[in-house]
Amino acid sequence: MKMCNGEGMVGRFWRSLATATATVSLIASTSVVQAQPAPCTQNCATLSVGDANIGSGASGSIAINFQQGPSGGADEIAAIAFTLQISDQLELADCTLDGNGLPAAVTKGAALSNFRVVVENASCTGGRTHCLCDPPTEPDDFINIVVYGPDPLPAPGSGPVTIPTIPSGELMTIDLRASGAAGTVPLHVVRETDGAKPQFQAFLSVGDKDAVDQTCVPQAGTPPCSGGSAVYQVTTDDGEVEISGGCTGNCNGDTAVTVDEIVRMVNIALGQQDVSLCPAGDRDGSGTITVDEIVQGVNNALNGCPT
Repeated sequence: MKMCNGEGMVGRFWRSLATATATVSLIASTSVVQAQPAPCTQNCATLSVGDANIGSGASGSIAINFQQGPSGGADEIAAIAFTLQISDQLELADCTLDGNGLPAAVTKGAALSNFRVVVENASCTGGRTHCLCDPPTEPDDFINIVVYGPDPLPAPGSGPVTIPTIPSGELMTIDLRASGAAGTVPLHVVRETDGAKPQFQAFLSVGDKDAVDQTCVPQAGTPPCSGGSAVYQVTTDDGEVEISGGCTGNCNGDTAVTVDEIVRMVNIALGQQDVSLCPAGDRDGSGTITVDEIVQGVNNALNGCPT
């Protein structure tokens, strides 16, 4: 979606942000975009993803922070759309959706009280074939996120709309559950500097309070980020999750293996229950639970989880 000047286009743009299917592709250019050298010198905002250490089968939280660029005025960022890649070893820890469709695993920062946070691919309702929560196959290994304001939107015809700029600081936290073998999982924000855009994902895109695209340094006569010498105005700091060995059989992540968790592991091994009910039982991340993993779970129940 291209951001434009003009009151009519501004209104249409902000209304369209409230429609999830229209929010995740603010920039769809396939041209090569250059990253600015560090430190960023041209009106750079920064999106940062935090780190976490999570035991296999347990849950932990990562923070996503934002820093406005230095120039202020019309260039202050008021909307952000991006994809965070999380890999198939992580999933949302709580998929309970609120009235706006936001999963309980995502908590917006205190300073965003008048902003809407949207997880575009949270639910598979409406016939979607892929999502994070209750998907028909495997959950998405990425999160499509949009932040915009004001929230709630004023009623049509109620007068001029004041578009707030996003405050610098914590945008949100995301609770993730880890599964599979121990290792490091990168948390990557998809950018046009990566090259081709992965299917169903979105390039990082930002707009100012006048609904002008500020993702790249503006070039006269060309759409945003489409010129051969387009240069990004947003820097990103990727994060990572370190998945530790965890405790085999500790399905609920409370650091103790119980008899009912052993029974659950046996049922999964027999094909009577899904492995998603006890990812900590699948120590090697093979997608099922084997006899040796059940034995390890029994040992942990008798002797306690390793510290």
